Amino acid sequence: MPGFAPLLAGSKRQAPSDLLGQPASKRPPLDERCWMVQWRKPQTRKHKTWDGDAVLVVSGTRAVLYDTDGKTIGSGKVDADLSEGTPLQLAGKELEIDCPIPHSEYLSGACFGRSSAPMPQPATKVQKPFKKLTTSNTRVTLVRDSSKPLPATPASVKEAEVSHEATISKDSDAVSESHWVANWRKPKASSNKQTWDGDAYISQRGNLLTMISEDGKVMGTMTWKRSPLYAGLSFHFGGKAVQLDAQVTASQLPMTTGTSHNENQPPPPEVPALPQDESKAAPSRFVVPSANFYGPAPKTKTVVPKHDPDAPGALLMKAPTKEHKSLFNKKNLPVIPVVLDPILVRHLRPHQIQGVRFLYECVMSMRKHEGQGCILADEMGLGKTLQTITLVWTLLKQNPYGSGLPVVSNVLIVCPVSLINNWKAEFHKWLGRDRVGVVACDKADKKVINTFINTKTQQVLIIGYERLRTVIDELESCIPPIGLVICDEGHRLKSAKNKTVETLRRVKTLRRIILSGTPIQNDLGEFHAMADYCNPGLLDEYQAFRRIYEVPILKSREPDATSKEIEIGTARSEQLLAVAKSFVLRRDASILNNYLPPKHEFVVFVAPTKLQTSIFQKILNPDRVDSLMQGPTAESLALINMLTKISSSPILLRATADKAKMARTSVASKSLEGALQLLPPNAEIEDLSLSGKLSALAQLLAILRLHTDEKIVLVSHYTSTLNILEAFCKKKRYSYYRLDGQTAATKRQEYVNAFNKSDAKSAFVFLLSSKAGGVGINLVGASRLCLVDSDWNPSHDLQSMARIHRDGQKRPVYIYRFLTTGAIDEKIYQRQVTKLGLSNAMMGNGAENSKSDSFSRKDLRDIFKIHFNTPCNTHDLLQCYCAGSGRRLSKQDVSSTDEVMSDHEELSPHEGFVQASEIRMQPVADYDKKQLKEKEMQLAALGEWTHINCLRPTVQDDVQDDILRRILRQNNSRPNDHSPKEQSRLDRLLHDTDLDNIAAVDEGVINVDLRELPGGTISFVFQKTSLLPESSEEPE
Repeated sequence: MPGFAPLLAGSKRQAPSDLLGQPASKRPPLDERCWMVQWRKPQTRKHKTWDGDAVLVVSGTRAVLYDTDGKTIGSGKVDADLSEGTPLQLAGKELEIDCPIPHSEYLSGACFGRSSAPMPQPATKVQKPFKKLTTSNTRVTLVRDSSKPLPATPASVKEAEVSHEATISKDSDAVSESHWVANWRKPKASSNKQTWDGDAYISQRGNLLTMISEDGKVMGTMTWKRSPLYAGLSFHFGGKAVQLDAQVTASQLPMTTGTSHNENQPPPPEVPALPQDESKAAPSRFVVPSANFYGPAPKTKTVVPKHDPDAPGALLMKAPTKEHKSLFNKKNLPVIPVVLDPILVRHLRPHQIQGVRFLYECVMSMRKHEGQGCILADEMGLGKTLQTITLVWTLLKQNPYGSGLPVVSNVLIVCPVSLINNWKAEFHKWLGRDRVGVVACDKADKKVINTFINTKTQQVLIIGYERLRTVIDELESCIPPIGLVICDEGHRLKSAKNKTVETLRRVKTLRRIILSGTPIQNDLGEFHAMADYCNPGLLDEYQAFRRIYEVPILKSREPDATSKEIEIGTARSEQLLAVAKSFVLRRDASILNNYLPPKHEFVVFVAPTKLQTSIFQKILNPDRVDSLMQGPTAESLALINMLTKISSSPILLRATADKAKMARTSVASKSLEGALQLLPPNAEIEDLSLSGKLSALAQLLAILRLHTDEKIVLVSHYTSTLNILEAFCKKKRYSYYRLDGQTAATKRQEYVNAFNKSDAKSAFVFLLSSKAGGVGINLVGASRLCLVDSDWNPSHDLQSMARIHRDGQKRPVYIYRFLTTGAIDEKIYQRQVTKLGLSNAMMGNGAENSKSDSFSRKDLRDIFKIHFNTPCNTHDLLQCYCAGSGRRLSKQDVSSTDEVMSDHEELSPHEGFVQASEIRMQPVADYDKKQLKEKEMQLAALGEWTHINCLRPTVQDDVQDDILRRILRQNNSRPNDHSPKEQSRLDRLLHDTDLDNIAAVDEGVINVDLRELPGGTISFVFQKTSLLPESSEEPE
């Protein structure tokens, strides 16, 4: 664990006097005390030893014993009053009280972990070197200054002792720094014949004591606020009994790991020159001065700042602190201001300047955490690439210490293969082609790697994740070694056992940066994996992290969590967030509102076609669903994949049928055979009328091409769907580009550049595979983007939808996500919103519970259900009170509605009489209250959107997109299939004047059957815009 107490788990020891002056943020439970103890199993041998340290939590007479990983190892009752040194027995173990610890440390988990660190320390693994001190067998060692010559007569021991006592008495008033030789042992139960276990050194700096072994290993630290140290002082240090022997100088302490043996060593003893006999002196000879023989002596080069720090608008990086100098400036070199290149500064926005400062301070070990890595988790489009290039250029050319050498000599950038050329183009864009040497390894050619290793002018290597594994042997032995590693789209490192992570760890540098717009996708384990790569050991091993942080945090979010679990979970969450803020920087896209055109986002719910509803009913009959629930998971996953394809287009079932010929006996295969019989025999791949959302997409493309000169990007996660869209573009003669996994890496950036520079006639559509080109590329030539299908991982969709709202965009941006109403599309979208709650909370102000990627039987049963009686199942689960009116409710409206609903919930359901017209069928009647409340909390983020029921008559006024309004007008001009078809004039008049029907329309409660709506009808829209609402400007 890192060496700063408030942010890390692992503080094991603290002096008892610290507890008196330490305020508690929360009042602990009555009579609950926490102690650090030593424990062992009962032993019969003469010289007993302790098995380990533990934490004892006592509440009244009830005591619980936890090991250093936070695992319960015993519990029971204690009767005696506890104090330091008190022996007791608990749960079959022998204990001895070491020292008390604050209750807040137990709640936050700071007392658990691998090491103790009660006070902040400089964040680095390189510590100040000390000279090796050799001690004799005696326990009191007298130290002589080795820099002076030996005296003519040996000094007496008595004089040395007097001198030593005088030195201690002189410095005993206020010792700010002192160093001691000490003996230590583990406490023994018997007081007879106690022997010392070893020698060590105690170093005091202010209120911090550090214990160092003879071989330079730091054995622990603790806070010291007692009397000044003196020879013979005995005290407990980290579960060990320590006795000071003699005071030594700092140069006589052993050298710690990671420092040079030659630095800060005292000069060798001066040997007095022997007198020479003048009579035997050699005759003097003339010697040619070296200045004349070898030429003029070399002049000492004065190191000056690379750029003028006093120039107007100069941006200076943080100067090294005193602690930083003591660790990294052993040669006392002059401190040189680090100034950002003015050519880059003029292009940086305020948030990017903040980002460059953050990156610089992290890799230079100038922040609180221990380590030199960080995660830049800005949302897509905020300019992470430019911030990184600015940092790389600064480190390659400057150094805060005047050594004449830069901080790093080589930089490795690892990214998806589709971004290699984009990174190279960005370097050339901001720095030119001659200022920095950039090598792009986009081919299987080791000559490129050899060029980077053997040529000093090539300083930056850009390589793909997959290609890195084949050349890691060459890069591992690179001289000079790689000084900085940058992982673009670093959420790929979400597993510690990933082969990519193992490969990257072989690059021996601690300066590691992860760039990711979606750092947390599923659970806290992914966050731990990325954090552990950036700063190894910062969050301890995963098992300890899970026990100390992840499990308590998740338990505190359970609906039935106890008050104790909530208290502990909240404290652990705050502790983890405090750690994360030190090395994680996250900004959302709202910063771009002042720099980029407005962005409008729409989630469009489209009614399925009659063919789709018939296939759904054929496949999802109750008997087959029950068989799937009892069958293996593989069949359930196969059916999920089949339902996803039906939602996109039923024509995709033909390709699925060819792959399933080998498994005719499975339930999914039998369902597929029945569905194929419903498919028209003459159906063609370019026929979009088979699918509801593709029919709506065809309308959108037609209106966009006819009434505007804008271009559009169509994104799909499946190449089979891209094949349908490509065939449709050929049929309609829409010009297009296509980028998927089959596109050559050398052609990808070429297609992107050509599309951005072309007009709508030359390139109207860009067909994009989210897996091949959904990250990093800029498609600012288009102002509209449509996500045809959704992925279970929300980061894939977010990355894909961020391709057009970036620097260089000149038009207002419109982003559409098409979903099939009531089908599996909605279930995937709901699960995405739930997962995004974890990422937003961990990067923001809290942590939320999140489902994993596994499905319970209840989840599967819900996924295999199609909701035909609602315009939007997601809106029903929200229990939103807007009724799809297109008006966002204020906080006062929501609170008043909540009060009314809570009052109604308190009434008995059988109390009094109600009119029949007041009873309506609930669309989510199959959910119990607990499940419904849980769903509502998971989808709470959708409350930021405007909800519009498109089956209302005046819906066009609420939609803020002219293209969608035109589609809605076309839908309203169709025959109303879901209205009564055969009614007399009197019946229609009575239906129109029925007060209940009028109220239902006003409230948005429209009873609808999707099977009677024309395929492609837009039933509901979620809308969000970056523009400020007009209502916010009105006075309250």
